[in-house]
Amino acid sequence: MGDRIFEALAHPLRRRALRLLGERPRMYSELMEELGVDSPTLAFHLKKLAGLVEKGGNGFYRLTDLGRKALEVMAVLEGAGQPQPRAEAEELTFSDRAVLRIDKALLELAKREGRKIRVFDTAILEIDKDVPPELLYEVVEEIRDVAVVKVPKHLRAYVEPKARDVVLVTERGLLTSTLKLAVQFLGYLGPLKAFRRGGRSLVEVYSGDFTHGGRVAVEMDGGRLKIVEGPNRVVARCEDPDDFDVSAGKISMEGCEVEVALSGVDALDLDIAGGYAAASLKLNNLKIDAAGGVVDLDLAMSRGSVSIEADGGAVSGRLNYAPFEGSSQLDVSATGGVVNLLLELPPDVGISVQSSAAGGVVKTPEPRPGARGVLNISVDVAGGAVKILAKH
Repeated sequence: MGDRIFEALAHPLRRRALRLLGERPRMYSELMEELGVDSPTLAFHLKKLAGLVEKGGNGFYRLTDLGRKALEVMAVLEGAGQPQPRAEAEELTFSDRAVLRIDKALLELAKREGRKIRVFDTAILEIDKDVPPELLYEVVEEIRDVAVVKVPKHLRAYVEPKARDVVLVTERGLLTSTLKLAVQFLGYLGPLKAFRRGGRSLVEVYSGDFTHGGRVAVEMDGGRLKIVEGPNRVVARCEDPDDFDVSAGKISMEGCEVEVALSGVDALDLDIAGGYAAASLKLNNLKIDAAGGVVDLDLAMSRGSVSIEADGGAVSGRLNYAPFEGSSQLDVSATGGVVNLLLELPPDVGISVQSSAAGGVVKTPEPRPGARGVLNISVDVAGGAVKILAKH
């Protein structure tokens, strides 16, 4: 227990995260904004805080009993030393995001703390119409490598000097066209540096058979991943051999290009902090945590469970369901991310829908009865966009 606490306290950002969560539970997007980090960085440090921080069923991160003990240890250690001068405020940086929204509250928070905002490697940047022009120009330092900037007409002149390597600056409505852009999201990836190969020199670090017991877990932080049906095998190309690790049923990669062929898989677990992942295979159960980057799906599904969390990332694609009896589950959560799914369902499978949205956009199929089975869809959106269509 002591080793875990001291590992958490070893990094100043993790100490700040613990203090924030000690005040009250927070959403993933809140932690990113208040800590001033991008999604992949926060995902990395939250993993280091495993056991001290947990995610509740409502999507809020909170301290565990061990996390509260860590706060007590921090108080003792800080009380033993001399007061330290306050460090100069860091910049607020946002990157590798599907959708980022800048509003008046965020700008005022940054100004109070004396911090500048930089946005880069983002697909869609939305700026609210109630943002004061002078505050926007003062606080936003740079907008770079962004696909689409959606800005009200009266603020456009304040945004243009800050923007470079931007594909499109548009004055269209902020929320009404978000879903349309989300549908087209994958087409905007070309200009984003997060998804470019660039001049990197990759070498083959692994090529061999892959064993699993029906469940496969992949952790990915940048790079490209391709998963297809085939004999169980993995080929990985990286800049550094330490950027890739493989064991029975588990793959970990950072900035690599990895091709995986799988057969006999019942469950797939994707933990994506950045990069681009594409999966095309047969499954019963799927879990995706997209803190950043993009996941592109083309899956043949049977009765089972699908859970998708897009906390700053994007998940798009097709789920083709085989006939089944009983119930199957699809849970979707978007916090600053985008989910766009096409469901292909047998005619005798019905649909049940529950959804909630707080500061986001949701489109779900109409409920309908089923003669044999039912797909239960649950959607929870906070600042993101979810579009789910059903085809019979």
